[in-house]
Amino acid sequence: MNIVKNMEAVVIAAVALTFVTAMASAEAPRARSAAQTAPAAAVKADSEANADMTTIVVTGKRLTAAQKANLAA
Repeated sequence: MNIVKNMEAVVIAAVALTFVTAMASAEAPRARSAAQTAPAAAVKADSEANADMTTIVVTGKRLTAAQKANLAA
């Protein structure tokens, strides 16, 4: 059997095998219910807990046109 002659069949078989394996090992989707969603109060409390996050502010003076031209040269 010449593999080069049958390369298309080999590729199609590999894709089919991959697809079948993925479908066989896939997990069934779980049912969604309203009880699983977080209430608005819990979301607000979570955002307040992240309020103490460190914020870095970078400040600096703007360059004049002459300074920009000097840096570009």
